Amino acid sequence: MPSETEGRLYKAFGISADEHGPSQWYPGSNAELEVICLGLSRTGTTSMRAGLAMLGFGPVHHGVELFRRADHNERMIAFLKYLNQHPQESRQPSPDTIERLRKLMRGYRSTLDGPLCDMTPELVAAYPNAKFILTVRDSEAVWWRSWKESLGVMFIPGWRHTIWSSLISSVKRLRRLNAMIQEDNKRLVRDWGSVGPHIYRLHNQQVHDLVPKGRLLEYNVKQGWEPLCKFLEVDVPDASFPMLNDGASIKAIVLGQQIFGAVVWALYIGVACGAIYLATNPPELQHIWTGANGWLGQKPGS
Repeated sequence: MPSETEGRLYKAFGISADEHGPSQWYPGSNAELEVICLGLSRTGTTSMRAGLAMLGFGPVHHGVELFRRADHNERMIAFLKYLNQHPQESRQPSPDTIERLRKLMRGYRSTLDGPLCDMTPELVAAYPNAKFILTVRDSEAVWWRSWKESLGVMFIPGWRHTIWSSLISSVKRLRRLNAMIQEDNKRLVRDWGSVGPHIYRLHNQQVHDLVPKGRLLEYNVKQGWEPLCKFLEVDVPDASFPMLNDGASIKAIVLGQQIFGAVVWALYIGVACGAIYLATNPPELQHIWTGANGWLGQKPGS
């Protein structure tokens, strides 16, 4: 968890995980995944996260958990690296891979969003009794436009990605989050050839090919509670289904990350320039030292 100071800074720059609500995860939880949402990011995953929590399937794992829990993010990076180094494990997961995944996700009852949504073969093998949900958008074009406008800067090579990654590299937690994203990106390129609109169609087809029909629900959040609750065999809540659109908030977070990183870089550069100036101007350093001693009420040389 971020320190109190870190938390305040994240809130000041609009990048705090608290904006997505509190985490339900707690140390020592032995919960296992029961509901696995395999829909790609920007298919209503924020609404689904809130909906699953309301239905009692928390703790819910969402991409924001990786920013909230630095230790969990490091374990996710290690697992993604393992899969990228052993691509055969994504085609036919071994018992060792299954155990690694189950250990990584222990403590959560449901999951959605990246990078887990990109691990269909592993999740199907690791959780034979889970129920799977494929969240979808109205069309491939609608999904791609939404994904590219909000998350594209993190995944798609180009000047925008270079600027974003360079600026956030001054902040360790953001730098490590980017490390996770790039490991996931390697998986996307390995599986689908490149990052583009075709991923939506190919990914969804893979889900239908690998998940047994009786355990899969294809679902658009516009459908509301009825099909979801019927599939999960739970009562329909009295409250309305949470229709949350976080596209604008993601853009604001990406901007906040860059501003935060730029401010930290400015501080680093300022300190470095000050140190160089003082090192090359000893009389100025002595003047500052004398002034500091005077302010503290000490005599020079005491």
